[in-house]
Amino acid sequence: MAKEKIERKIAVIFATDVVGYSKHMEADESETIHNLRECEAMLTDLFEKHDGRLFNTGGDSFLAEFSSAVSAVECAVEFQNVIKKRNASGDTSIKLEFRIGINSGDVVKEKDNLLGDGVNIAARLEAMAQTNGITVSKVIYDYVKGKTKYNFNDLGIQKVKQNEFHAYDLLLEPSQKRTIKRERTYLKLLIYSACIVLFTVCGYFIFVSQSATKKASIETGSEAVVSSLPVILVYPFDDLSTSATKDDLSPAFTESLISSLSRYSRISVLSSSTSMDAKAKEAKDSFIKKMYNADYVVRGSIQTFSDQSRIQMQLSDLKLNKVVWTDKVDFSSNQIFEVQDSIGDKILTHLQINAVEGGEVKSWAAKYGTTERLTLFLNSRKEWFKFTPDGYKNHTDIVHLLEDQMGARNPALYNIKAWNLFLKRAVGLAPDLEKNGAEIIRLSNLDVAENQDVTAFNLRALAEFRLGSKDCDLSKEYARKAYGLGATVDTFIVSGTIWVECGDLKEGTQFFEKALRLQPNDSGWNLTKRLIPMYYVQGEYEKISGLVEPHLDALDIAPEMLAFYAFSTNEAGDSNKAKELLRRAKDLGISKVSLERVIRDPDKTIDFISKLSDIGGIE
Repeated sequence: MAKEKIERKIAVIFATDVVGYSKHMEADESETIHNLRECEAMLTDLFEKHDGRLFNTGGDSFLAEFSSAVSAVECAVEFQNVIKKRNASGDTSIKLEFRIGINSGDVVKEKDNLLGDGVNIAARLEAMAQTNGITVSKVIYDYVKGKTKYNFNDLGIQKVKQNEFHAYDLLLEPSQKRTIKRERTYLKLLIYSACIVLFTVCGYFIFVSQSATKKASIETGSEAVVSSLPVILVYPFDDLSTSATKDDLSPAFTESLISSLSRYSRISVLSSSTSMDAKAKEAKDSFIKKMYNADYVVRGSIQTFSDQSRIQMQLSDLKLNKVVWTDKVDFSSNQIFEVQDSIGDKILTHLQINAVEGGEVKSWAAKYGTTERLTLFLNSRKEWFKFTPDGYKNHTDIVHLLEDQMGARNPALYNIKAWNLFLKRAVGLAPDLEKNGAEIIRLSNLDVAENQDVTAFNLRALAEFRLGSKDCDLSKEYARKAYGLGATVDTFIVSGTIWVECGDLKEGTQFFEKALRLQPNDSGWNLTKRLIPMYYVQGEYEKISGLVEPHLDALDIAPEMLAFYAFSTNEAGDSNKAKELLRRAKDLGISKVSLERVIRDPDKTIDFISKLSDIGGIE
């Protein structure tokens, strides 16, 4: 059969998304979605007005094609002005703000969608743009500089991964003029990439030598979160296959191998989101050692040939800076998720580790039975952690596919169905919260009764606490059972949530510290935002500074982090720096409501706001 001809063309690409969308969703999911739909309608009308075509959308992001660079720029300017006027009117409870990137380049047409470097660079320009700003490539600048009235600020050459491009800010007002470093752009894009990764399934890594306790990579003021366990990172395997499974097989297998290794209680395995973060950075071994404080890294490739597969892998000792072991495994393709335990055993055996049976991945493989269904399950978790209405839709589609293949009443699906309802609730799409909660409790009870695994007990613990009797003793009992079966990031987060809200702040803090230790990139700042108020309440202000300081250049840093850092800085005697930090937090939209959602106590929130009054305060 002749290959289908690839259709290429030059197009002007307009990319935009909402600044701080997750923050708005945390504050009020349903209102945020309502306001986003209104802004989307405005944007769509402007696309039509300026002869643009919306060709892709995902949650809070939109991609459009224009035939004219001038039209795209005029559309962007008009949209930012419309949004600014809307936010100033007082007619909306949620003030959404946007970034826009515009590029012209070669694209590939795939039905109604467009792909390729032309689109990728537009997305990178959008990620680089300021809040309420527009950033364009040099080719767009050259097209429009003599045809429009706008002024531009030259940002110079920017390099992100394999793409290098010259960027310009369109200055809607003089205050938008800035100098940008390459590293800031790169960090923003990597953090964005990290928001779309697989979920975290991680645990502890064994000892190889009886060396002294070492510091983790996350410093918390004058102290560090400490681990005496060697740390391993599984770098996402390269998929050399040419089959239809190519897009799904490698991340699914990498996730499974992480889970398989995490069953060993003396090993610290970095989470899959950290692995994907390393992949996005195209990280070398030296960087992995420095950034994640890893001792070992596993790299490899996977390739399928009809009904046969081959995995090649190597283990590098980062302290010795050399490969210490290599191996390859050939097997039938339908056994791909059965062999990762043996691969884990090979790795551990080489390190003179006494391997044992068990682990989450065996439980999953037993539940889902085939590679196809297990891959669907793993991809469903990736969609769940997007935490968006689109993620919920995709997650629901996978649930339905699994129901079609396994039967709607299959006990293996209790867990995925319950988490689907949790997500529906979280993104504001559950019309009857009482009915929704009752069904989650019912499914979590069935899951525990039938499956008795770490995911079942985590689900039951959280469901009981959030939606059931709020019996702390009972919720802790389920959490301990989960912890006993696998010390994963999910387990630490569930346990930390329950312990803190049951009044044991110190132990709850330790759970979140353990989670952050295993997921140091902390996509979306979720763990960091939980830890900082805990340090504040306990008077451990130096730890706040230690957590926030390394991230000050992050373009999407949470404003709540800046407010707490401003407080701790003022307490340390630097009022000028504290005022600047608080000003930045206010520019990013911090409010009493957002602080209350982070602190989780109205009285403590009021107390904290009052303590900010002498450095400028917040409304």
